[in-house]
Amino acid sequence: MLTMIKKKLNSGMGKDVIWTFSLQITIMLCSFAITKLLASRLSIDDFGQYNVIKRSVQVLSFVMLAGVGIALPRYIPLYRKGTPPRRIAPLLSASLIYIIGVSLMVILGCMIFSTQMQDVVIGQSGNLSLLLIALAYAFTLAMAQYAYAYYRGIGNFKWYNGAQLAVQLAIVLPLVLLPVLTVKGVFVSWLVITALLVAFYLGRELYQYSQTSNFKLQTTNFRESLHEIIKYSSGRLLADFFLFSLSAFPLIYISNSQGLQPTAYYSVGITFVTMVTPVFSFMGIILLPYVSERIAKGEMQTANRFVNRLAMLYVAASLLLTAALYFFTAFLTCLLFASDYVVTVDLTRIMILAILPQAIYLLYRNPIDAVAVIPYNTIILGICLAVMVVSFSLSTTLTQFAWAYFIVSLLQGILSLLTWQIVKRKA
Repeated sequence: MLTMIKKKLNSGMGKDVIWTFSLQITIMLCSFAITKLLASRLSIDDFGQYNVIKRSVQVLSFVMLAGVGIALPRYIPLYRKGTPPRRIAPLLSASLIYIIGVSLMVILGCMIFSTQMQDVVIGQSGNLSLLLIALAYAFTLAMAQYAYAYYRGIGNFKWYNGAQLAVQLAIVLPLVLLPVLTVKGVFVSWLVITALLVAFYLGRELYQYSQTSNFKLQTTNFRESLHEIIKYSSGRLLADFFLFSLSAFPLIYISNSQGLQPTAYYSVGITFVTMVTPVFSFMGIILLPYVSERIAKGEMQTANRFVNRLAMLYVAASLLLTAALYFFTAFLTCLLFASDYVVTVDLTRIMILAILPQAIYLLYRNPIDAVAVIPYNTIILGICLAVMVVSFSLSTTLTQFAWAYFIVSLLQGILSLLTWQIVKRKA
């Protein structure tokens, strides 16, 4: 048994899993540090506004990414392992053009409706400069995700995780070094730091391509690749919008209906969930290109067995984490936030129950996208977002909002499990 485990860990995929898991845990610890510094140095109202902007920027960045974050890890292995193999340069250039086009439309739309978008994105009106900073930061994050998706697609998980870790470590610095911390100052510094690192990543890859003997600008298959990207990614664009809206909508809704202080309190529970769930999403990082490669080789049963084993591990780990967070909520709230937020303990305990169903969703979403061209995840997330909007409109207290969040997460996990059982039989 030990010999078999050792063999698995020493395999190519085993090493990717260990490397990815280790660095994702480190990234999660950086997230803890960022949250602690912000909660300690910002007022409760400013911390509430920070969380509104952060969630809004995540939604905008993934809309700008336009589903390419899922498309590249799927199509790069299919291009390289298919019969016959295909060059990926047209795919990469088509994806980049697609992202830029969608981003320009998003920015234009936000400028046309700037008055309304200020309330939605930054939680207050009369601050156009902060809205522009948020939009620029969202585009920079979209370009970062483009680079990460490329590393996933080519199977370079050291650079995939290392690039993310470098960004996380770098954005901690201004939170420590700035003498006075403001919401605007935080996002301006993060914009500059992230833009410089993304320019380095993309410049490095372009330089490496230029040094190869067969480097040339690809135009012959550009139109075909662009058609494939648009066909596959357009449905996933909505999925990304729905996914991040599930964490952003509650904060935006509460900010507009009850104010920034209740938003700050509610954000504690969401932060606990979103800081833990990356532990479960890390395998999805590997699963999408892995399952896509198995499909190209006609080895669907092998992929299915691997997913089934992971399901048992995910359930056990999520239950363990939920129990630990539930019993030590007060201590962890003081440790990761500040003593002012201890009043949120009961609220947080409701919301962390969402960890198990969200872990189930995070396990199955990538295999579903690898197997099916139909955007099933978009349908699932669209249903969940609709249920959330309705349930929030019927709620009046933070406790009711917390239960609504849990119920939507439960629905999300159940629908993902049922969808995987259906699509794997058609593969």
